[in-house]
Amino acid sequence: MNETQQQPQEVPQLAEPVLLPPRGLWAVALALFVLTAIAGVLWAPPLRPRLQPNLTLDTWHDVDLAAMRQTDDALLRLTAASPEQRELERTIQAQFKLYLKREAALSGQTADDAAARMALGAVEESVRTLVQRHGADALRRLAVQFGRDVHAALATAIAAAHAARQPFAVHLQAQPLPADVSALTDLSGALGTTLERIGIDRQVHDGKLDPVAGQVIEAIAQVRFLQLGARVPGGAPQVASSEWFLVQHFRVEAHAGLDLQRRLALLDELATNDPAYPGEYARGILLAREEQFAKAIPWFERASRHGPFARQARDNARWCRERAQQAATLPPPPAP
Repeated sequence: MNETQQQPQEVPQLAEPVLLPPRGLWAVALALFVLTAIAGVLWAPPLRPRLQPNLTLDTWHDVDLAAMRQTDDALLRLTAASPEQRELERTIQAQFKLYLKREAALSGQTADDAAARMALGAVEESVRTLVQRHGADALRRLAVQFGRDVHAALATAIAAAHAARQPFAVHLQAQPLPADVSALTDLSGALGTTLERIGIDRQVHDGKLDPVAGQVIEAIAQVRFLQLGARVPGGAPQVASSEWFLVQHFRVEAHAGLDLQRRLALLDELATNDPAYPGEYARGILLAREEQFAKAIPWFERASRHGPFARQARDNARWCRERAQQAATLPPPPAP
């Protein structure tokens, strides 16, 4: 063998790092971790999802607004058939404006005012003549136009109040009256204040009045105008049933000035006249809003058996049951 040939060098053994666990420890640790997780799942107390009650009631928005407005548009396209009819319609509008001016001055309290009664009697006689000579649609057309005008004037006044960051009620009572409020008062008398009391100014989104709320305004104004037909033989013409139902839905669900008993009475009337209305669910909502949870439970349970609100009614019933139980375990309030 050649002495110059290099001898193979011995490869040194790598020292096992002190930071690494001994071989097999990783597998044991992983197994223990998995077993711990399984045990936690098997023996942990069951999680109860947090109930999410829903006490909103907004079926008054579920209307075919386009169809409703098409019906009113068709009435507006009816024109006076003769100069005599046009003159009579102008007389009615002037007489009604005179009465509304008196009504606004008296803040709506006209029953004991002789001048107001005389002005109202004059316009009612003119309306009787209009319907007798030209039919009920002539009066309905004037009512639709009045509703559109009130809607436009009120929307302008509400927008001005929002732009000024002022409550609408304060805006209506400002002195001297802003131009938009003065125009509204001249047109509708005390009706603007009435609409404020029902909370119509709350139905504003992105600075604009909700379109369905605008239709509620028009329907209420139409009803107000058609009341001028009190002396019409056979009774005054009525607002379209779809618009009347819209007003009734709004009164039950969104009116700001009614107490619970009045809402429940209106609900009974609405459920009788409109079988499709979810009366059981609505009654549960109204009671739960007033924290009458025990009374609300059976109505939610009935609503949970059928209808589009069945699932939410079940959740609301469970939530009301929990709230009722909590109320029952609370100590009585201290004596005054």
